[in-house]
Amino acid sequence: MTPAERQEIVRERSKGVTHKDLAALFGVSERTVYYTLRTEKERKRDTRIRTKQVSVTLTPEELDGFDQVLARHGVASRSAGVRCLIQSANGIFQPDPFLAEELKSFRAALNRVGNNVTQIAKRLNEARAKGIAPVFGDRSLAQLRLLSGFVLDFADQVDALSRRRVSRVTLEAHNALKEFSDAPE
Repeated sequence: MTPAERQEIVRERSKGVTHKDLAALFGVSERTVYYTLRTEKERKRDTRIRTKQVSVTLTPEELDGFDQVLARHGVASRSAGVRCLIQSANGIFQPDPFLAEELKSFRAALNRVGNNVTQIAKRLNEARAKGIAPVFGDRSLAQLRLLSGFVLDFADQVDALSRRRVSRVTLEAHNALKEFSDAPE
């Protein structure tokens, strides 16, 4: 087959013509059509011909912030910056085993707190249903204060953990942009 015929197969297939019809049209086997399409796909990938597009909708503030980061790192265009982030995303957006383990322990602790709150609510409802004023002494008040303190500490720990993770991802993204800005076009 000539290169022009191969390109015609690729064009016609992108229009939705079936492999079988293409084989009949060009007088080749279906296997040849599959091979031609695969070879073209690999050629585009190997020569780094860009065939896919990514679109994202941002607020004006988000776009302004992105432009500022790009300018700070000397990246010439938004598309170059997004391309760099996508290329380096495999290293940046990996699951964090430490974060996952911490969140697992937080979930267990929160389940215990939830069980305690459920028990307190159950006892108060039982007392109210019987027309009895619930016994709520200093010990019960101290337990509720401890429980409240735990929940607040828990929220602070989750906040700190997520802020550290965001800072790390931000640093890695900045490093990826820096490397990209130093690379030849």
